[in-house]
Amino acid sequence: GLFLGFFTQSGKASAFILSDFVQAGLIKPRQAAPMVYWGNAGSSLIAVVSMLSVKIFALLLLGITAVGLTFHYPQRLVQGYGAMFGHGMIMYGLYLVKNGAAGFAAMEEVSTLVEFIHGAYLLCFIAGMVLTLVVQSNIAIMLITIAMATAGLFGLEEAAMAIFGAQAGTGILTWIFSSHSKGSARQVVISQIAFDSIATIVFVTLFYLEHWLGLPLLLSAARSVSDAVSGQAIFVALAFQFGAAGLLVLVRDPVFDWIEKRFPPTATEVLSETRYLHKNAAGSPETGLLLVEREQDRLLERLPLYIEAVREEPGVKCEAPSTYHAAFVEISGKINATLSGISRQGLNTASSDQLIRVTKMQEQLRRFEDTVFQLASQMGRKDISTRARELGNVIMESADFIMLTAIDAINSREQGEIDTLEILTQDRSSLMTKMRHNYFNSEMELSEADRNFVLDVTILFENVIQILARYGVLLKS
Repeated sequence: GLFLGFFTQSGKASAFILSDFVQAGLIKPRQAAPMVYWGNAGSSLIAVVSMLSVKIFALLLLGITAVGLTFHYPQRLVQGYGAMFGHGMIMYGLYLVKNGAAGFAAMEEVSTLVEFIHGAYLLCFIAGMVLTLVVQSNIAIMLITIAMATAGLFGLEEAAMAIFGAQAGTGILTWIFSSHSKGSARQVVISQIAFDSIATIVFVTLFYLEHWLGLPLLLSAARSVSDAVSGQAIFVALAFQFGAAGLLVLVRDPVFDWIEKRFPPTATEVLSETRYLHKNAAGSPETGLLLVEREQDRLLERLPLYIEAVREEPGVKCEAPSTYHAAFVEISGKINATLSGISRQGLNTASSDQLIRVTKMQEQLRRFEDTVFQLASQMGRKDISTRARELGNVIMESADFIMLTAIDAINSREQGEIDTLEILTQDRSSLMTKMRHNYFNSEMELSEADRNFVLDVTILFENVIQILARYGVLLKS
């Protein structure tokens, strides 16, 4: 977290990067939360640079990285050049702010403004928050505040409240930018907002306790560390970020419990969790193939829910077919990755035959799921007449019956069930063609949408029959 925060120079950016990692399945939300907290602390380390004379170093860094970015040499360092160029810009910008602040402070209008805000701590807080919303970087406002304090524009109290306000502004920005995030990824972003909120509330409370009651707290510690206002402001910035990170780590469990309750994972994320597969399944071919089969059976048993969702029966709650489909695609990708890993192992003849059979079953399962999803999607259409929908319901229920029979046969592997499946999945192409012709001839008033609907669902039913017939052949083998 410290490393990521320092090199992105933004706790907000670190949170969004980590939310992408969570969405990709690389880490869990609870693992990402502490990194979010320490990312804010890492981004504040740039404040230490404000204590140094960095003009020459910043110009050299800008020159070297600019050449690298222009000529793309070496190619592998281009992305790194971009990051280093950004750091050079930050350091040189800090130098310009420090040098320009003194002349700025000498202006009569600025002197009047400084006198006006002196002692108006709440106004300083609001100014820090508003400027962060405009600039979209609390670190930039923090560095400018430190530079202004160095030039004598701000006292320690005003600088501290501006820094606290900048953190509050980051929380507002993060909430605005997180509107597209959902589920587990949003939990990570909310962790950043929780950091901003808790850190701001705690340290503003400490500030007023020290100001009103005279307790030796943060500002007293800052004054004991340095006699210069600039050093004191830097200490406050670092203590604020690191102290808040440590506090959030201590209370991370109750905070994240609340986040999980208010921002639960999406239905697709829950359904996308594998029950039997794990990342090391491909390490043992025999065990891996067994686990793949168990996962395939679980996905197969989920397919009738697509039809259940379309029926919309009272008291029966099912997710939308699109949700099941998205989860299937996710798990199917994990199954394919496992099978690919197993194929690279040293397999004996029996394991090779088993791998081929399971791979064929996976291909049939993928085709089967896609067909059932298309059938459910067609039945969910709203632009068809009652007459066409009645025929669609008959075909859908027939497909559901054959599907349940196939699931029983696949799960039991009993010869009687397999024979029943074979009978039910005999070729009915000529029968379906005749039925379509008769239906279209008897229902001349059908609209174009109705005719297309009937054609689609009957073709999909034929595809269901063909795929399940292939399942029967695989089961017999």
